[in-house]
Amino acid sequence: MYQIFDGAFNITNVCNLTCNGCESFNNYLFRNHFRFDDYKHKYEKWSKLVKINVVTIHGGEPFTNPDIVNWAAGLKQLWPNANQHYVSTNGTLMKNKIDICKKLIDLGWYIDISIHDTDLQKDIENSIKEVLNEKPHKVVNFEDETRYVAHNSNRPYFILYQTTDFISSAKKGVKNNKWQFHRSNSTLAHKVCLGGEPPCTHFNKGKMYQCHLTSVSEDLIKQFPLEEYAVDLLEQYKGADPDDDLTEFFETLHKPMPQCELCPQSYKTHNIAPLSTKKDLQWT
Repeated sequence: MYQIFDGAFNITNVCNLTCNGCESFNNYLFRNHFRFDDYKHKYEKWSKLVKINVVTIHGGEPFTNPDIVNWAAGLKQLWPNANQHYVSTNGTLMKNKIDICKKLIDLGWYIDISIHDTDLQKDIENSIKEVLNEKPHKVVNFEDETRYVAHNSNRPYFILYQTTDFISSAKKGVKNNKWQFHRSNSTLAHKVCLGGEPPCTHFNKGKMYQCHLTSVSEDLIKQFPLEEYAVDLLEQYKGADPDDDLTEFFETLHKPMPQCELCPQSYKTHNIAPLSTKKDLQWT
């Protein structure tokens, strides 16, 4: 059986915020939610092939997807022995999703909240208090994080921290009405992408990808005017299907690849506060 550290499952391209230079392209009207049942048969096969240490529900903003509880129940059933199961969120929709938050926690997931602006923090903390109203818990300050954990154990319910900046997006600018991407040294860009953290492997629409950009590239190409060079390079990358011969894919999974050159090769960051504007969710 293959083993990966962090498996991030993309359940939506949609976000309710538009942060300047978002690494996930959510400062544009990036569309499409995904239903768990549509890809369940693929993930059932993956669960027999891959052991995952940390299972993440990822987006976009996962709470925009009405199918989030089915994703949580399904992934927990397929990878019950992962060390962690968490939902990665900006936290701003929780006040309208209190019952969903309670269901996620009861299913054994914790909610990992990246605060994009300190002006949002009070509302988010009030939402946490409402969710945990009937659960005995304690609040633990841990380095730059605040953890809400079970009263008699270290099981987290929520982890709250501030994200004040992003590494620059793969999109560098616009020329002739086409999105332009970087022309980086692939090895240097690969190091920036990892950022000193354990490698994160992305799952999208039943396939496995080395990174977020390659995982969403099909939808990016369909929805936005990308430069031809980037389109050609992204189309050369093929996500792994559980029915494939996976030997070569796993041998190269965490190594630099040609598509890395589309991302920045320096750690230059830009601030994402004050708040990223809230968007009207009129798309799916």
